[in-house]
Amino acid sequence: MAVDNDILFDKKLRTGGFYELAIQVCPSADSEPVKQYTDYIWSLDNVAGPFDVNSNPIPIDILNISHDGILNLGSYSIPFLTYNIREDQPVETGFNLFDICFYTSAIENVFGAEYQTWTENPKVPSELEKFFATIVKKLYEIYPFQLAILGFEVSGMYYLNDLKTELIPDCETSRFFVGQDNYELISIANRKFVTPVEEIIFE
Repeated sequence: MAVDNDILFDKKLRTGGFYELAIQVCPSADSEPVKQYTDYIWSLDNVAGPFDVNSNPIPIDILNISHDGILNLGSYSIPFLTYNIREDQPVETGFNLFDICFYTSAIENVFGAEYQTWTENPKVPSELEKFFATIVKKLYEIYPFQLAILGFEVSGMYYLNDLKTELIPDCETSRFFVGQDNYELISIANRKFVTPVEEIIFE
């Protein structure tokens, strides 16, 4: 995929926080699923990267924590990054987290100013919605994660255990995804926010 260096690290496209898919993958003791997720994202035909700050290609290494690149969705090209966190304080009770992040300013500049993903009523481009739906299903197929959240600055905000009791209203702008087995563990009050991965429909 061709790379437009003008957008990769354009400062006006890298402000405003992240609209992101944040995933509670697995316990911290096992980092292999995060490596599999990272390898998969950066192997996609419509993804270029990862790159260093000089736009030079770099190898994939989950010890780097973050990787920057460009996603092509039809006629749109948008910078994004993957980010992984290994909770190790203590490692016995922590989790590996994996995020796919888009700056809100990049979404607005690339798709149009009306696509404000940080508001109380977020508007997300359909191309990005379809991408996230596809990725949620594929990553779950690669390794069945605990919980995935789609929303503005949601990384580390909630864990699967949090959904077993009623959530506070500020989660209403986020979308949650779990496997069917974990869906049965979620409180009835929270199920209106949650979609089983097996029921994701492509529109």
